[in-house]
Amino acid sequence: MKKTTLPLAIVFMAQPILFMACKKDPVTPEPTVVKEWKIVISPKNQNPAPTGRMETGTANLSLLSNNSLKYVITVNGLAAGDALVAAHIHAGNVISNGSVVLGLDPMFTGATATGTISNVRSSFVDSLKSDDNELYFNLHSTQQPGGLLRGQLNENIVVAEDVVLLGTNEVVPVTTMATGIAILRLTDRKKLYSRVTVTTLDAGDALMAAHIHTGAAGVNGGVIVTLCANAEDFGVAKMFTLTDPVFTSVKMDAVYVNAHSSIKPGGLVRGQIR
Repeated sequence: MKKTTLPLAIVFMAQPILFMACKKDPVTPEPTVVKEWKIVISPKNQNPAPTGRMETGTANLSLLSNNSLKYVITVNGLAAGDALVAAHIHAGNVISNGSVVLGLDPMFTGATATGTISNVRSSFVDSLKSDDNELYFNLHSTQQPGGLLRGQLNENIVVAEDVVLLGTNEVVPVTTMATGIAILRLTDRKKLYSRVTVTTLDAGDALMAAHIHTGAAGVNGGVIVTLCANAEDFGVAKMFTLTDPVFTSVKMDAVYVNAHSSIKPGGLVRGQIR
């Protein structure tokens, strides 16, 4: 029987083809978690807080090595007739309302949503990596389109109070047309943010100062924090770094806000923090 011999050139050409056929495609590694946030969100953290809303919730975010952001949003006790419609990350500290820097565009199933945002721009990824940047998560609903629940990414709010200030709360009660509100946000970094506003002053009166005092309702106490040192400080957002004893007092004790005026230097309008 006559043997058939392949030319050597054909044999050598076939070897790379066989090698390529056996070679496996490279496996793309799964992205790793670069940073995570477990954000407690609350209506009380909104500026100002919506009246009568008692929902609680969490927003868990995970920044991945491929510049994607995973999210899991959960809300408990959503009010009847309301519906969640949007979620964003905004720029801003605990007492300011800032612009949207990233929209999550979640598809809500009732009061929950999960998803992933791909190809987050590199500049914002860098911002997310820094604990020093002031960013907050805001969740919007049909009844509260400006924001229902909110929480900071890089610090926890331990006290959030919108304190109504009235003359009738003074000791002794003051008869006045003036009313006010003190928006207070205390973080776990011992930073107190405040904005005190008083309106409808009586003719000839002028604002002088506002403080946090120690004392329960019906009791006058000493000053522990000066929120407004003069008239120009009213209506302006302020930030104070508290000492450990003052931080504990504002967080735990019976304390109140008192605004003082030229006609009522001992106290024009007052409201309890607790």
